[in-house]
Amino acid sequence: MNRICGIASSEDAEGKKVKGDAMLSLVASIHLNEAMDGYIDRNKKGGDHSLSLAYVRATILDLRKKVDKQWVIWVEDQIKWIRTNPGVPPNGKRAGIFASIARLPSFLDHVLICCKAGRPKDYTPNLAKIKVVSYYLQKMASALFASLNECAERETTDQQYAANVMRMENSYFFTQGIKQRGIELTTLFQKQITGASVICKQSTDAYLGWMIKREFKAMHSLFSNISRIRKDVGDADVPIHVPRAQFVRTLQKESSKEIMKEKIGVVYARMEKHLSESGGLLPVAWKALVKVLYEWFGRWEKLSTSCYKFILEPSAIDVVRIAKAASGSAASSGKRIIEGRPEKHKYVSI
Repeated sequence: MNRICGIASSEDAEGKKVKGDAMLSLVASIHLNEAMDGYIDRNKKGGDHSLSLAYVRATILDLRKKVDKQWVIWVEDQIKWIRTNPGVPPNGKRAGIFASIARLPSFLDHVLICCKAGRPKDYTPNLAKIKVVSYYLQKMASALFASLNECAERETTDQQYAANVMRMENSYFFTQGIKQRGIELTTLFQKQITGASVICKQSTDAYLGWMIKREFKAMHSLFSNISRIRKDVGDADVPIHVPRAQFVRTLQKESSKEIMKEKIGVVYARMEKHLSESGGLLPVAWKALVKVLYEWFGRWEKLSTSCYKFILEPSAIDVVRIAKAASGSAASSGKRIIEGRPEKHKYVSI
């Protein structure tokens, strides 16, 4: 029985040494937990019948303690490995999906496949209701985010963008990886999914803000200054502090349609380098960036009109069209490259 349940022991009934199998122990724990439901005296008959059921439950429980202990030792070893942050570069740049986080979906798939073996096709174990399994799976998931946070905050990690990129990529990958595997696992990891969603949104907002400020530095500085002055003196007196000639000259230099196409193309290329293909975040992040561009340029349009009676060109809607065209053009180019079987993509510095 020990061998069947993956429990390590010095010798089995045949005198052979049994090597522990953590996965087998986990599956055995899940099946034993379900088996216990069949040995409850629901009709309260009492007597020998009730005692027999109690004896069987006690035997199953004793075996469950052994398999749980075997699996928990393995989980603690995995947590130690996770905290070593395997494969994460010191500066955090283009770290991609951490090896520890990338393996979690495959591990969960393996657990479900093992549990479903020999069962009806529609059967799925409810892991959230098994206390030991639920607790340690969540503990392992929490260790993944502790590792992510540690890597993002360490002194050697680039704080301009790399820390935010690793947070947004890995939290997004975790969330999608769990949700794609059904309601049972989504329920089990609900707490971690909620936390990951918050991390992803905060880091994405910070990253997109950095990207826009970097590429549209002069315009951001100009309109930030105008916005601050406007709060103090009102629309009519803004040109006293920032002359109209200076305002128009800056816009003519920084915001023509051709310049916008070039700048937005650079932003897309940079984002493509920062985000890993395995993370699958590029289309989502670009869509979010287009939305932020629309909001920022919309505010700048209103400031331009209210303070200077000057129509900003290209408009916020034009900027969105340019951004959508930039991603579409890059996608078409990427498709042609894939069909031509190029050499492996080489990253370049930002």
